[in-house]
Amino acid sequence: MTLTTRARRTFLRAALLSTALSATTAFAQTADTAAQEAAPDDDSIKEIVVTARFRTETLQDTPIAISAVSAQSIEQVVITDVNSLQRLLPNVQLSRINFSGQALGASIRGISFADLEKTFDPAIGVVIDGVFLGTNTGANIDFDDLESIEVLRGPQGTLFGRNTIGGTISVRHTRPTGELGGKFKARYGSFNALDLEGVLNLPQIGDALSIKLAGLRRTSDSPTINRYTNEREDGRDIYNLSATALLELGDFTALASVAYNKDRSRFPTAINLTRASGLPFGAGGNICDYTNAIGLGDLGCDTQGAVRQATENFRLANTSIPFESFFEGWATSLEMNAKLGNFNLTAITGFRKSNDQLLEENTGTPPVSYTGVPGAGVPLFVAARDQDYKQFSQEIRIAGDLTDWMDIVAGVYYLNTSYSIQPNLFNGTRGGLAYLAVPLFPPAVPAPTLINVPIQSATAAQDLRSFAVFAESIFKLSDTIRLTAGGRYTIETKEFELNQTLAVPFSADGKKTWRDPTWRVILDWKPTDDTLIYGSWSRGFRSGGWNGRATTAAAIGPYEPETVDSFEVGAKTEFADGKIQLNAAAFIVKYNDKQEEIIRPAAGGGTETIVDNAASAETKGVELELIARATPELTFRAAGAYLSAKYDDFLIPDLANPGQFVDITNVANFRRAPKWTGNVGLDYDKALDDRNSINFNTNLAYLDDFFTSPRRDPTGRNRDTIAAHTTLDASLAFIHSGDSFKRLRIAVYGRDLLNKGNRITNTLDAGVFYFGVVSANREGGVELSIEF
Repeated sequence: MTLTTRARRTFLRAALLSTALSATTAFAQTADTAAQEAAPDDDSIKEIVVTARFRTETLQDTPIAISAVSAQSIEQVVITDVNSLQRLLPNVQLSRINFSGQALGASIRGISFADLEKTFDPAIGVVIDGVFLGTNTGANIDFDDLESIEVLRGPQGTLFGRNTIGGTISVRHTRPTGELGGKFKARYGSFNALDLEGVLNLPQIGDALSIKLAGLRRTSDSPTINRYTNEREDGRDIYNLSATALLELGDFTALASVAYNKDRSRFPTAINLTRASGLPFGAGGNICDYTNAIGLGDLGCDTQGAVRQATENFRLANTSIPFESFFEGWATSLEMNAKLGNFNLTAITGFRKSNDQLLEENTGTPPVSYTGVPGAGVPLFVAARDQDYKQFSQEIRIAGDLTDWMDIVAGVYYLNTSYSIQPNLFNGTRGGLAYLAVPLFPPAVPAPTLINVPIQSATAAQDLRSFAVFAESIFKLSDTIRLTAGGRYTIETKEFELNQTLAVPFSADGKKTWRDPTWRVILDWKPTDDTLIYGSWSRGFRSGGWNGRATTAAAIGPYEPETVDSFEVGAKTEFADGKIQLNAAAFIVKYNDKQEEIIRPAAGGGTETIVDNAASAETKGVELELIARATPELTFRAAGAYLSAKYDDFLIPDLANPGQFVDITNVANFRRAPKWTGNVGLDYDKALDDRNSINFNTNLAYLDDFFTSPRRDPTGRNRDTIAAHTTLDASLAFIHSGDSFKRLRIAVYGRDLLNKGNRITNTLDAGVFYFGVVSANREGGVELSIEF
């Protein structure tokens, strides 16, 4: 029996158990959650309001594939950051990228981006309070003080920020209330995890100005233990602070916010998956070949990594230096709204500034011993780098009805980003903390280093200027038929430079501008008040660019833009007097000039990564979402998706024959595109009396196996594959409505209850080494929240 077959059988067994116990997958709920918790007395499903098209619409009347997740759902399923949302959403795969500060790897309908270089543009847009993030660094935000989350599947090339070809995740925080009150939450869980969250709303000043303050603190140990000291490693260490002010003067409002985030988290060290190739290092060989050749045996091989650590459920780490992925940043935004006759004018200004720092041992191998003391010695392959990033954005749009049969949303958008990257000086210390007392270290060497010898020292920088104009209108062709048509024209200029002073020294730079129009057309029909049927075509565009990982001047690029054309049909329906909602969508996405990373031998030894428009591809699939409110107390939910993703062609340059190409279509993997995803469950609220109630909530989610590397593992050991995984989450809460405070909630929860230990959640083929990333499985804890 294959691992995938076993996982599917486990999923089916767990699904039956979960249904019997009461499970839920919460896609969206109403804002009036307190009333539902205390005394649910209506067995119809409440309307869900979304703003995905910059209009106020109900979810069931919006003719696009969208999932809305409420603050109540976030609380009940105990979701603490963006990447955990994948347990609730069909055809959405999210993960944390540990190698860049708070970075998010995201895939929607097989369109993905999970890199860390800021020269590469995200395929999935993340929008926080109306401000589009120009990089995935800092996008894996921790959740606190949330109002709602909307996840849009498919290209959003008309309305949202800089163009996104796969989808958009839009996060909204609560607005100041103008009334004295607040909320405090404390959570304690596995691995000594302690989360503290607080929100304070101040009384309104002068009937116009409202202020809100918020803060978050998260600390924990790591799920891994240092095998030499037998001590648990350090884990998360985060705090966020924010202030928001709302000014209301008649038809004019201004919402201003400032937020500070400092993250000093550490993560489990990498898991070595490298297997010797038999070739010399520098001529196709890898780090395992290297350690064998210099007399260190299989130190740099998977026998010291994955083979050994799998038997320990990946709980023990070969730590030579802690894996640090630090982030510090400021974010400010100003949203102004005003009435101009029958139109609404909106202006959103955003500014973000951040620094992220990495220090880690790439291969996850034990240190090279020179003392004979286990765990003491020189780390094999160190990476240490420092990145600075800034972005400024300005969006101005107008929305309203032109006639009784036509509306419009139109505007202009500007984004400027700049980043720089440089290697850190590594001498065994960071911030005055000595990791290795190694006399072999020189005073300071630039990383990366191979057994204490610097092998590269490169700096790079890029400046992006993006400008767009956009418009979209809904035409009412009859009482039941509407046509939506919109377009966007984008102009992007990128100016890039790179300077390599070690290995084979070189300097290179470039500047290029790309222009592209994108479109969206939707036709929808409401044959009855409870049914919406729609069909759409949309085009997405992702700009060309430069390669920040180049090790030769010829490898910097540029590469050209890629485009997707998405065709979708869907239906949104209600049955049984509003007690059942069933939404379905089917889609085909054509991917043209797909940008791909290609690893090849580098001048002077080792490998280098180039980026080229090497492929065309197609993804297609179906998605179903079901909500059924059986009684006022009991709500069943289910969602599922099927995805087929394949390359039509994948051609890479033939180094032996310049100007010719090698067809690798038959050995290419479509990354982060699991064939099946789904979740089932229910939510049970029981009123004990007028003031007290209980809530029981579970969520069972299945994620099929998926590929992480663009090319099939040549060893046949499936290092390019993450095995299928089933998670079962549950929570039981007691809720009390009091006189001195509005709401008290005490809960116990468990996450991923079907599995124990740790598991590999991502792998990467870096050419000279192949490694995996570890995450924890089963976790549990208690939570207390008070609203006053």
